[in-house]
Amino acid sequence: MTIDFNKNKVAVITGGAKKIGRATAKKLAHQGFNILIHTGGKSIHEAKETVKIVKKLSVKSDMVYGDLYDLKTITKIKEAAQKLGVPSILINNAGLRIFDEFENIKYEDWKKVMTVNVDASFLCAQALIGFMVKQGWGRVVNIGGLSAHIGAKERAHVVTSKAALVGLTKAISMEFLDKGVTCNCVVPGFIEDFDSKEKALSGHWLRHPQTPNLVLKRFGNPDEVAEVIANLCKKEANYINGQILHVNGGSFTP
Repeated sequence: MTIDFNKNKVAVITGGAKKIGRATAKKLAHQGFNILIHTGGKSIHEAKETVKIVKKLSVKSDMVYGDLYDLKTITKIKEAAQKLGVPSILINNAGLRIFDEFENIKYEDWKKVMTVNVDASFLCAQALIGFMVKQGWGRVVNIGGLSAHIGAKERAHVVTSKAALVGLTKAISMEFLDKGVTCNCVVPGFIEDFDSKEKALSGHWLRHPQTPNLVLKRFGNPDEVAEVIANLCKKEANYINGQILHVNGGSFTP
């Protein structure tokens, strides 16, 4: 049921076309937030489908397509969010993974990963946080990576970028703690990535150089991660700030 508190408030989800992004969009829509989906690359059709799904939940929704390497995309996100209402939540979910041995990583690829995973998270927060401060309430949730905490081979740029998100989370949480704006980082563990046709496990975990430690004997699913993200976005979550929350079934405990 939509509550007055959330009326006309907008949640922006980068990389929101599918998986954790889509699951989060649905949960925040159930909480009454209008939803802006950003996507890039080849996920435009999935993003359009997510918008359709969200609109059926009695809230407004729209999408922005654009490369996060391009500063114009940040502007497009800001403008589109304002059209939907008051930007109040930012979920920095967009991420780029490139695999290569340490000595073979191209500087160009290093910069690409840093731009999408770190720079864009900073720029989106910088673009939207003023609206949150003005209304005295807001949420920034950065989606981290387990590799930043356990390490990984053949992805030094990815590991480093996700570790940087921890620092960004701490910085934002302290700078705006007296403004009603919280910032936390959610770190998914070994999350399933199923092809809708073959129902086969796919995705980057198959290429992970470490064997997944599945203490619950299963992979997690996007809804389980989205549940944590959505709870952080509730009004009642005001006292959770600057935290790194791991969602991994106990496979890793910091």
